Amino acid sequence: MKKFLLLILLPLTVLFADETGFSFYSGPLVIQPYTANTFEPRLGTIWELNHNRIRLDIGNSIDLIQYRFADKTKLLTIGNDFFTYTMLVGEKNFHFPVIAVDYLFGININLKDTVDTGVFGYRLRLSHISAHFVDGHFDGTTGIWKDGLNPHVYSREFLDFSAGYEPDKSMRYYIGFQYLYHVDPTTIPKLGGYAGVEYHFPVWKSLNAYGAYQFSATGLRPRHEVHAGVKVGNWYGRGVHLCYIYHAGDSIHGEYYNIQDDYSGLSFSIDF
Repeated sequence: MKKFLLLILLPLTVLFADETGFSFYSGPLVIQPYTANTFEPRLGTIWELNHNRIRLDIGNSIDLIQYRFADKTKLLTIGNDFFTYTMLVGEKNFHFPVIAVDYLFGININLKDTVDTGVFGYRLRLSHISAHFVDGHFDGTTGIWKDGLNPHVYSREFLDFSAGYEPDKSMRYYIGFQYLYHVDPTTIPKLGGYAGVEYHFPVWKSLNAYGAYQFSATGLRPRHEVHAGVKVGNWYGRGVHLCYIYHAGDSIHGEYYNIQDDYSGLSFSIDF
């Protein structure tokens, strides 16, 4: 009976919390997605210029619960992530067979701390990723998988911690570390890290130009990602991105985890 009452009372403490403590949260993400980090929530596409490939990203992160400190310069939130990253190829008559798809889901804890010299942001993620070949990678006429690549198990569960610093509202630096406590194939390194920088500035009214770069060492070889583009809309709110992207290093798709992937692309995405 005591356990049953506890299950009822805990949600009520969140619902009726006073100015400090836990409560439901309905604001924007406390830690804004890192612009040049692949594994962030996005709704959009990348058209690769040097391959007949399209990447389709469908994902969302939501901060659900907040902890309000007596010190109003700090805010902690707890949320979740659900992403898919899909590789498609273009064919005639607007057909886009799906070659591979990766799924990510997990929970996150975020802390934002505003100080005299800027804003610090910290994020801890507990996530799962799995990857799969789809029917576009299968040759129905021969009954074999294309390019001599058969499906294999790719799965990883990991902790990802990042820390960012914004000295002003136009610049952000960040660094992150990743630990894979379970991974298949086992040849993938369990420890990795990444670092990045991003800069944006207003061009006219609700038009912002930006550039971002991230270096990642979280796979078999280093990965470089460069973004340069514009966002129509508030930089910290809803809007539309039009962007040039350059990628060099490990493929982001788990079924191609051991393959070097270099491409330039044009991206369209929506912040929600």
